[in-house]
Amino acid sequence: MTLLFLFTLLALSSPLPSIFAAHTAGLHLRLTHVDSGQPFSSTGRIHRLVQRSLHRRKVLESRLANNPSASFNVPVKASMFDYFIEYSIGTPKLPVTGVLDTGSEVVWAKCRPCSEQCDEKGIGIYDPSKSSTFSKLPCSSPLYDYQPLKSVSVPKCEYVYVYGSAMINGFLATETFSLGAASPMVNLTFGCNRLVKGTFSGASGVVGLGQGKLSLVSQLNLGRFSYCLTPFKSSSKSHLLLGDLASAKKASSSEVQSTPFLNATDQYYVAMRGISIGGNLLPIPASVFEYSKEDSTGVLVDSGTGQTQLPQSAFDVIKKELQSLVGLRVKDMSKTVGLDLCFGLSSWPPPPLPDMVFHFDNGADMRMPQMNYMFTDKRTRAYCLVMRPGQNGDKLTIIGNYQQQNMHIIYDVASRMLLFESTPCESF
Repeated sequence: MTLLFLFTLLALSSPLPSIFAAHTAGLHLRLTHVDSGQPFSSTGRIHRLVQRSLHRRKVLESRLANNPSASFNVPVKASMFDYFIEYSIGTPKLPVTGVLDTGSEVVWAKCRPCSEQCDEKGIGIYDPSKSSTFSKLPCSSPLYDYQPLKSVSVPKCEYVYVYGSAMINGFLATETFSLGAASPMVNLTFGCNRLVKGTFSGASGVVGLGQGKLSLVSQLNLGRFSYCLTPFKSSSKSHLLLGDLASAKKASSSEVQSTPFLNATDQYYVAMRGISIGGNLLPIPASVFEYSKEDSTGVLVDSGTGQTQLPQSAFDVIKKELQSLVGLRVKDMSKTVGLDLCFGLSSWPPPPLPDMVFHFDNGADMRMPQMNYMFTDKRTRAYCLVMRPGQNGDKLTIIGNYQQQNMHIIYDVASRMLLFESTPCESF
């Protein structure tokens, strides 16, 4: 069945409460991994995932602390996103690629004339002068007073949005966006950026799926959205569902787990109560995962972070348990793989490990088979945990996308619930 979205913008210069209405059931888009089609080995890909995860943590911690970095010097390798979606901007349509970010509350695009750094080769750079549907918001628009856009002082009619040590600078406008091959035009408020410092994975912009008023979720008044991420070593594309299509696929309610988002934050925080391996509840106090706005702690579900990151005390308990279960010597593979816990293998295959389970409020259990938390590579004999401890005493827990492989993750924004079910995403 052809699935369409039809949204109408009612006010261009006022704040954006629920100003869109869905016309039909929803939309199914494909997600492309940043390393898809690239000539990287398995160890090369996991090393890149580790580097992106480190940078991404700094982005999230800076945003949560509302303390943007004063320096915008970012290494070229330090891209911070893992998944792309394809769409079009303007009239006539310009095909572009945007990175998916559940931690961002804005939609933005690189615009001409663009600074030398943001005018990357091989990507679509939107030119507002060539679109008949472009409209710049007036300087009097209260959207310029939206707090996430005022992290540093900028001239009137401009904004700055900070990603840790990277940043974008531009102005606000409305434009026609086309999502999916069969979807109609969508008028959307977005950031038109002519200065971009930092690396954004070679994309034309960012599609924010956070809960802020300028995110795609808020502007389209989406009650829910979901994604299903194919396995790390798969060449198949992953899936993004918007609107009513983002519903559980399993018939039995016992196969669909659900836990509430915390009400005190507009980020996707959940309450985690513990971690088990093979039915053994690990001795990690629940207080390790408690949310605190002042201390930027708690458990955050994020599509843009590769590996799960844990407080040091929790990581140490998991490390000790795995060492006991595997029974092999620990091997330093930090230079080749980049992960903190690896085992030296003299034969293949590696010893099997039981499921790891994250326990959340409401009795929800996120059950992860070995492939969702261990990396294996026969050529290098790598057998490594794809999790890492926070640095310098950081206590923020981030549930990364490596742990979300072959899971349908549903963000029920309207009901403020996170739902998840195990499913083979390659045949989703």
